[in-house]
Amino acid sequence: MAANNETGVIQPWREIVRVCASARHANGGVGVPCLCDVTQWLGKLPGGGLGEAGAGDAPGLTLIASAHKFGGPKGVGFVKLPGEAGASGFHALPGGAQEKNDHRGGTENLPAIAAMVAAFADAEQHLVFLESDRLRLREQAERDLLSALPDARIIGAGADRLWNTISLLLPCRLDDPHHPLAVADNTRWVMLLDKQRDVQVSTGSACAAGKAGPSHVLAALGLSADEARRVLRISSGWSTTGDDWHALVAAMQLIKNAV
Repeated sequence: MAANNETGVIQPWREIVRVCASARHANGGVGVPCLCDVTQWLGKLPGGGLGEAGAGDAPGLTLIASAHKFGGPKGVGFVKLPGEAGASGFHALPGGAQEKNDHRGGTENLPAIAAMVAAFADAEQHLVFLESDRLRLREQAERDLLSALPDARIIGAGADRLWNTISLLLPCRLDDPHHPLAVADNTRWVMLLDKQRDVQVSTGSACAAGKAGPSHVLAALGLSADEARRVLRISSGWSTTGDDWHALVAAMQLIKNAV
């Protein structure tokens, strides 16, 4: 995964790719194949050159992504195979003899594929180069949130992160974090922000919707179950403005005593 979908932290995927590539070279071309999910990356950071030798030094790198993350239609994505795999190295769902391309069974959704290609080209040309402006807005929003909510914490602060994602650990309601009433349940924050201020945030990624229990990502970062229940995931888009961020901060400041 090139960037985490809960915290926005950019993973050291290029370093991992280089390690895999060095293993391949050391073993005469037989080593560790590498697959990287760049779904969260595309549409936020430049995608040109991903998977090429200059970007990752990885002749054996496979990339996967989903179109809806960069403005394309839902239900379509792509796999970029390493050069040596060519056009015949992938057989996830074999089809009948009429499937001439030998990639997968079933009729391909050509309109969705064409829309995906157009959306990617548009994002690469017009959007991703505005990243520094989006990052500036997020950083200011984080400062404002921490000012409005003393003792709150940004998960992944100090690490390179995507400009669109904030993982916010909310403060305890009481001085004693172990008190049974200390946990400010993130689901209540979500409900109050939505109903009272028409602000939408979430308790985790869409991939975790409907799942009970704390996030495995937050658990791996060392957060306790109670801390995980105090985390909000806040995400923005290309159309999000500074005024939108200010409205979020104001809303959270107004309802913090009701949670």
